[in-house]
Amino acid sequence: MSARILATFLLILLSTTASAQRIDINLKQDSARFSYVTLVGGSTFGRTEMTAGILYNEDGNQVANVDLQVIDVAGSKTPGLELGVGPRFYYLKHDNTNSSGAAVALGGQLRYKLPNVQRTSLIGNLFYAPSITTTLDAENMYEFGLGVSYELLPTANVYLKYRRIRANFTKGIGVENIDSGTVVGMTFTF
Repeated sequence: MSARILATFLLILLSTTASAQRIDINLKQDSARFSYVTLVGGSTFGRTEMTAGILYNEDGNQVANVDLQVIDVAGSKTPGLELGVGPRFYYLKHDNTNSSGAAVALGGQLRYKLPNVQRTSLIGNLFYAPSITTTLDAENMYEFGLGVSYELLPTANVYLKYRRIRANFTKGIGVENIDSGTVVGMTFTF
């Protein structure tokens, strides 16, 4: 992992105030992702969270992201459904092709608490950056995830999720996987 990316991530963690919300760690055999989520605002219409994260894998690929999500329940017609929408800023590095990219993606996340299965939720996210908001060696990119979460404690969840991050690079190499596969994760709220 690049020392600069790790140092930047640690500075973000250390510079936040005491309003920290969550730490999210997910792993698979050849990659790891660490994210820090903090509450930056709230109102009667939901809350706003900022996330800073870093992913790296054995192939030398790296993804750093910072995003803002406005999160609230979807409405009384679908109890248990929570949606979040907002921008996510990416920096991508694909080691095999020595390519990098930066992007502003739009997207969101969802969490649906299953009504008949206590403590269990379906989770998902989708972010997409077209060529107009992507720069450096990348033309566009997307991140997709879908899984299931279980609440162990009120402050700790475990989840199993399929994740795919892909980018289309301009150096003539086309679409490349940055990371994909099934991950096991935990979130800790404090």
